[in-house]
Amino acid sequence: MPDIANYGGREQAFIKHHFLANYVDQLVFKVGSRRDIVYVDGFSGPWQDQADRFEDTSFGIALRSLRRAKQTWKDMGRGDRTMRALLVERDPDAYARLQKIVPLYPDIDIRTFNGDFVKFVPDLLRAIPADAFSFVLMDPKGWKIDMKAVAPLLHRPNSEVVFNFMFTMINWSASMPNAAIQAGLEALMPNTDWKPRLDGISVAFGQSVADARKAVLVAAISEAIGGLGGYPYVMETPVLFPLKNRTYYSLIYATRSTKGVEVFRDCQNSSLKAQDKVRSDLQSAKRDERAGMVDMFGAAPTGDEFAARWLAEQEREARAALIDGIPEAPRTVTYGELWPRILAKYGVRKTRLGRIAAELKSSGEIDFLDWGHRKQVPDDTYRMSRGIKVDL
Repeated sequence: MPDIANYGGREQAFIKHHFLANYVDQLVFKVGSRRDIVYVDGFSGPWQDQADRFEDTSFGIALRSLRRAKQTWKDMGRGDRTMRALLVERDPDAYARLQKIVPLYPDIDIRTFNGDFVKFVPDLLRAIPADAFSFVLMDPKGWKIDMKAVAPLLHRPNSEVVFNFMFTMINWSASMPNAAIQAGLEALMPNTDWKPRLDGISVAFGQSVADARKAVLVAAISEAIGGLGGYPYVMETPVLFPLKNRTYYSLIYATRSTKGVEVFRDCQNSSLKAQDKVRSDLQSAKRDERAGMVDMFGAAPTGDEFAARWLAEQEREARAALIDGIPEAPRTVTYGELWPRILAKYGVRKTRLGRIAAELKSSGEIDFLDWGHRKQVPDDTYRMSRGIKVDL
C-alpha cells in the first residue's frame, strides 16, 4: 500500500492510489497466471510526487505490482510472463522526468510516449499483443477526453478500464454556457443526453443539488464508457476532499468479468475505510492545532464516518434489490444470475450479500430450492424464488 507520509497536502491522491494498489495487485495475480499483461497510463505525469522511486504515482504503483506478479509466477514455475507498461505524457517537463522510471524496472518492458493520449491510441493498440490483457488508466488533470477517439482501446478484448476525474471541475464546467466547454463535455459523454438530463434534474428529499448532479454526470460517463467499450459492468467509487464532505474525485471502473465486479467492491470497501481514517486523523490534527495541544491517543471513530454511513445505505438498497430481483413461484432465478447485477449497482461486497441472502432465507422472506447442508452462503447455482416453501 502507498505510504501516507508521501502525500502531505494531497491526501485525496493517497485514497485514489490506495484503491489502485489494492486493485492492480489482485488484477495482476488473477490474470498473470494465464496471460501477459499490459498496463496503459494515458496521463502518466509525474505530478507532485514526493517519493524517491515514484512510489506515490499511479505508474509506480502499477509497475511494482507487475514486478511482484512476474517474479511470483516465475518462482512457481509458471513461466516468465511478459509485463509491459505503456506510459503517455503530454507535458515535456513531466515526460523528461518520466524517463527516470525506465532504468528502475529493467524487468518490465516500459515504453513511453510524449504527446496527446488520444493521438497515440493506434500506436498503443499496436503495442498490445493480441492475446494480452490490458488495464487502461485514464486520469487526466481535469476531465477532457474524446471517448469516441479512445473507443478502439476501450473496446479491445481482455481489457478493463479505470477513468478518474475531478468531480468539482466537471460539475462547474457543465454549468457553463461556453460552446467549447459544452462540445468537450459532449465528446466525453457522447450520445447520453447528459445536458437535458442535467437540466431536468430533480433533487430527492435529503439530497444535495451537488449529489443529484453527480448522479447524472457519473451515470452519463458510465454509459459512454460501457457503451463504447462493451462493458456490462461499470461502477464508481467516490474520493472526498480531505476536510470537506464533498466529492473530489469520482473513480469509474469498467469490466466484463463478474470476478472484476467482486474485486472492485472489495477494494472499494477497503479504500473507503482508509479514507475515513485519513480524514479523521487530519480533522483531529486541525482541532489540536486550534486548541494548541495534541491528542495522545489519536482520532477516535465517531460512528458517523462516511464509509459507515454510505456502506450501510448501500447495504439497505442491495437487500431490497435482492428481494425485488427474485421472481414469485413457480419461476426461479439463480443466485449467480442476480448477484453481479446487484454488486454492479450497489456498494456491497459479495461476501456480505451472501450473508444477507442467508438472513432472508432464515426469515422466510426468500426461498432457496437447492441450499446445501451446513452452507453459510449460497452458491451461484442455487435457485431462488419467493412465496413458496420447499422441504429439502
